[in-house]
Amino acid sequence: MAKTVLVTGASKGIGAAVVRRFNREGYSAVAVSRSLKQLEETFKNCDDITSMAADVSSPKEVDELVNRVEKKYGTVDVVVNSAGLGYFGTIAETSPEVWNQILAVNLTGTFLVCKAMLPLMTKSDRPHLFNILSAAAKTAFPNCGAYVASKFGALGFTDVLREELRPLKIKVTAVLPGAVDTPFWDTQAVDFDRAQMLRAGDVAESIWQAYQQPANSLIEEISIKPSRGDF
Repeated sequence: MAKTVLVTGASKGIGAAVVRRFNREGYSAVAVSRSLKQLEETFKNCDDITSMAADVSSPKEVDELVNRVEKKYGTVDVVVNSAGLGYFGTIAETSPEVWNQILAVNLTGTFLVCKAMLPLMTKSDRPHLFNILSAAAKTAFPNCGAYVASKFGALGFTDVLREELRPLKIKVTAVLPGAVDTPFWDTQAVDFDRAQMLRAGDVAESIWQAYQQPANSLIEEISIKPSRGDF
């Protein structure tokens, strides 16, 4: 039976690259994003990729997503949480609305998807959960207060989840990429040299390689950065 990977934030960037990487290896892929239209455009020429729209910060939509996945596939072998929002601004400039939105997607959304997918993953003979976080999960970058708080929290959550799921033999890996050249930067007024950034495919490859570890081995954390360092 073909194995299945589910990826959130899959319409572009790292998420889309992860979908394509696993799909190349013969995995059935469930690509999840808030925009079904954007997903279908991204994967219009790909086989065995199912696009499903869901807002990961909504408990109702996440539950509906799980029901659809269970009906179609029965189980999920790999879950990759890649959905995320970024924001540049000082803490003084950050509104409560922006704060809540960043944490709702980056932290609460990760929790909701992990929790909802566990029953499906327990049916797999090789379950693995990847939470794509950021170098900001360990480094306090100025002008990123909400983002850094969400990623620090998500790393703590991921570490706890790993310990809780060991008895179920579900592997959990935190992925902490540095600066990655994705469409996110298209709308940001920052002077970074995007040519020096990581590529989304680099992160996807690191996830695939971590998944290839034998059953008795787990890469708990992937830290991958541009060779010249972060910006």
